[in-house]
Amino acid sequence: MLPEPVSQAFSRCGIPAYGVCRLSDVLPLLDCRAAQRVPRNAQSVLTALFPYRLPAYSSGRNLSKYAVVPDYHRVALELLDRVCVRLAQVWPSESFVSFADNSPIREVRAAWLSGLGVIGDNGLLLHPVYGSYVFIGEIVTTLYVEPGRPMETGCLHCGACSRFCPGGAVREGIVCTARCVSHITQKKGELTTEEQALIKKGGLLWGCDVCSDVCPMNRGSLPTSLPEFLRDIGETADLSLTARQLRERAYGFRGKAVLERNAAILEE
Repeated sequence: MLPEPVSQAFSRCGIPAYGVCRLSDVLPLLDCRAAQRVPRNAQSVLTALFPYRLPAYSSGRNLSKYAVVPDYHRVALELLDRVCVRLAQVWPSESFVSFADNSPIREVRAAWLSGLGVIGDNGLLLHPVYGSYVFIGEIVTTLYVEPGRPMETGCLHCGACSRFCPGGAVREGIVCTARCVSHITQKKGELTTEEQALIKKGGLLWGCDVCSDVCPMNRGSLPTSLPEFLRDIGETADLSLTARQLRERAYGFRGKAVLERNAAILEE
């Protein structure tokens, strides 16, 4: 049970799922520049989920579902920063630092340890209400909070993600990034003939949803209720956008050249 001020801070900022784990249980930190922002003497990781699945999608969508909504980096960080402000008002002597995606924390493991779901064979977190259609964010804090407990149930190990993965990237619970279509669509530079074929097979300009869409544990998952993800929807990538505008979408961080390359492959 989280302290009431912590639960209130998350719920009043509109975040529907959250928990906590020990920082020591997710060490070592990932080797990234963001690790420098982790507070000295940090003890706890407050983990939050941001559901992004929409109630419906158009047949012309050429982006992964996570890239259809506004850039989750900005949305998650804005909400987490609001939580940090509230928590700092209650515990002014403690430090609270937010992270989203560009994080030194092993996010899926942190969410699992926080009791927010189980880890599927495809490496994704599976929340009992929102399935794998969630972004994960964290607040690392010097405040000690009693950690949650991982869920006792787990992935069904039904093999669906392995059977239907376009690149055959999922094998016996291990994901081969080199064959993951979502990863390939984000690579810079020239792609191999095989990689180009996998993009064609996937059929999307950016990303891939197959392993989530075929997962039986995603059946009945609820759509997002976050208003930030219910406006400014873009189901197709607009290659006429400027570099600045592209940076405002989750698929724009690699630059227009990667998108144009993928579009040319799909048109061949």
